[in-house]
Amino acid sequence: MARLLRSTALATAAVSLAGFGLAPAAFTSTAASAAESGGYGHCSAGAHSLSPYGARVYPETGNGGYRSVHTDVHMVYDAGRNTFLAGNNVALTDQATQCLTSFSLDFERKSANTADGPDLSVQSVKVNGRPARFTFAQPTYPGDPRGLNDPNPLAHEASQQNPVGGPGHNPLPPACTPELNGSQGEDALDGTQCPANKLVITPSFPIRDGARFTVVVSYTGKPGVHNDGDGSTEGWFAAPGGSFVTTEPVGTEDWMPLNDYPTAKPSYDVYDTVNAGKTALANGELKSAAHHSPSSQFPAGSVTYHWSSGAPVASYLVEDSVGNYSLTSRRASDGLLYYEEIGRASCRERV
Repeated sequence: MARLLRSTALATAAVSLAGFGLAPAAFTSTAASAAESGGYGHCSAGAHSLSPYGARVYPETGNGGYRSVHTDVHMVYDAGRNTFLAGNNVALTDQATQCLTSFSLDFERKSANTADGPDLSVQSVKVNGRPARFTFAQPTYPGDPRGLNDPNPLAHEASQQNPVGGPGHNPLPPACTPELNGSQGEDALDGTQCPANKLVITPSFPIRDGARFTVVVSYTGKPGVHNDGDGSTEGWFAAPGGSFVTTEPVGTEDWMPLNDYPTAKPSYDVYDTVNAGKTALANGELKSAAHHSPSSQFPAGSVTYHWSSGAPVASYLVEDSVGNYSLTSRRASDGLLYYEEIGRASCRERV
């Protein structure tokens, strides 16, 4: 009788988890066989890069094992301090292309550029509403036969050459593009270790192949810019009265976690809660602007702007700027809605 009750409980748990697209991680051998026959198949970690073997231009970008479907950005931003506050999070809806035991996102939460780079902290990660384990890991070079956790330090080195070369004459392909400042030469950081910019997430149970799932990453702190291999920067720039975003090619990951690869094109809904008197600009169409009373986070009040893009948006085209803008719109004769945002100081100068 006890054996029957235990089997029934396991079967009930399996059905319940399957409804969320989750496969139980540890069954008895009988239940595991049932899961295999039920369509879960072999489960493994998703790739930590979408670049081909031997790539030397941003080989670390992108993440495999799923496709990006939709992203909800819930930004809570104090423009005066250039800081994301409690309640700030990103909810990514993805669809598994394999049975996943873990998967990754691109998120540069810290940077050697302490003046303008990001300084962000992740508070929690949930997958389909359940708490998930997370860690930050270095990328390995694409196609590394020893896998994502290759213990060889040479598998995690930066360069813009293939092979890496550098002081140690590394014969392997690069794992990332070096992040140079404007005064460093192209090869100055060849052979140095790549930063741990892969947010690796392990859900409570594997995610079955083909299932849609939602990942919510809650984080706070200061967004910033990414340093490229030529010493230029892009990402989130602090400015008087707020901020502006220019993210091509990879700077979006310096203010939000995502699958940072050009072909990963989810649709977007952006909900920006900012200081009263500020205007938030994002992709798509402005759906609403809701004003809120003063709070502990915003003593002078706040406003939430909701922008929505049903069209897919490439990672390097995600827009989210906050400032003292005068926002107007007009509909053209072809039916397209146009927005024009001008800094209020510029408006006064024109008058």
